[in-house]
Amino acid sequence: MVDDHDVVHGGLRAMADREPDLEYLGGATTVADGTDLVDRLRPAVAILDLRIGERDGGNGIDLCRTFTARHPDLSVVLFSAYGNSELLAQAIEAGASGYVLKETSLGRVPAILREIKASGSWFEPRIANELLQRRVHSAHSSAAFSEQELDIVRGIGRGENNYDIGEQLHISPHTVKYHIASMLRRHNVHRRAELVRLASDLHLLD
Repeated sequence: MVDDHDVVHGGLRAMADREPDLEYLGGATTVADGTDLVDRLRPAVAILDLRIGERDGGNGIDLCRTFTARHPDLSVVLFSAYGNSELLAQAIEAGASGYVLKETSLGRVPAILREIKASGSWFEPRIANELLQRRVHSAHSSAAFSEQELDIVRGIGRGENNYDIGEQLHISPHTVKYHIASMLRRHNVHRRAELVRLASDLHLLD
């Protein structure tokens, strides 16, 4: 365990003592000590406070990246007070095998650790689902308009007519008209302004 609160270490040690298949190998309260501990003991799992190392400009995600690069067989679990899907995405990118909220009952932690070793990962379901939905939405959003269609929608947003848009994009006004008709039909809307609103709602015009 790498966490700067001694009470967390005490709770984890007490939890492990009650479980026949878990052993608390040690704890550290700084990044340097935690790195040394993992290098020496080679544990099966390292649990890192998300905010560890912030005073030195780092965090638990940075340490996770270091650990997974140096010890490919190590399962790294981020212990966080933040139910944030963006942080979860960063943790996964850094190679984390788990993301557990600090509000999680200590009694659930043994089962979570066993699941990580058995299946390879465990992420707080609520946040994982939020991340999945966000990525699905992003995938649908990017497929909603081609780049050329977005350029046409931007022109509509600027109040340009088909001829002006065609001039900007080096295509004929008839091609512009065709693309607009195709977008209206595909997105089941009736006015050009609705295309601008839809693209804006999908954050494609930022």
